[in-house]
Amino acid sequence: MRIVRVGGRYLEGRERRLWVALVVVFGLALAGVVLAGVNLKASPVPAWAAITVVAVVALSTAAPIARRLTSVRKGRLGERLITDLLRRLPDDYWLVNDVMLRRGRGNVDHVLIGPCGVVVIETKRIAGRIRCYGDEWSVNGHRRGSISRQVNSGGCAVRYYLTERHPDLASTALRWVESVIVFTHPTCRLEINRARTTVVRYSELLQLVLTLAEKHRMSSTAATRLAESIVSSQSGATQ
Repeated sequence: MRIVRVGGRYLEGRERRLWVALVVVFGLALAGVVLAGVNLKASPVPAWAAITVVAVVALSTAAPIARRLTSVRKGRLGERLITDLLRRLPDDYWLVNDVMLRRGRGNVDHVLIGPCGVVVIETKRIAGRIRCYGDEWSVNGHRRGSISRQVNSGGCAVRYYLTERHPDLASTALRWVESVIVFTHPTCRLEINRARTTVVRYSELLQLVLTLAEKHRMSSTAATRLAESIVSSQSGATQ
């Protein structure tokens, strides 16, 4: 398995920005408390009122940032789990992580290329009851954005990009780009009905890849050409 993490580092960048936002919020709150404390002896009631207001504003501002940070950290953990799992595949596979393409929305977590063909993988680390009907999704009874539309959009972007650069493979290796959603949380309960993409648990992904390899049997030469095109489309790629 050849693993490439390209320069976008989407979730890593988001996590860094959220940490900075938290530090700024608490730094401003601390400065406000210090300023109010200076006047505490002279005007205790207004000073305590100011401290209370600062604390309430800081907590109300920090709470949504902290929730987003927790979500991003879960996403990064899920992506690391998938990368470590797919390391078991032989050297005729390429795994390109954190791919950004102009026609995609956001980033593509993983593009796996090898005997299995081209497989776009979206990783989700969500606990609880996850229901899917077609393109409609809910988590613990609450509707959420369509994960299947998200991964299919990424799949279309990858196929379009590769077909532009390798028109000779459009009717063979690129005839179909598989889109897969992988749920990595051990306590998730999946209820999938007529999903518009392939949905598996973390423990099922390797077997799915091997099944796709039997189906597509992409040559090593074609896989290398396609993988190198994906890597070259990104800036600052690192092995």
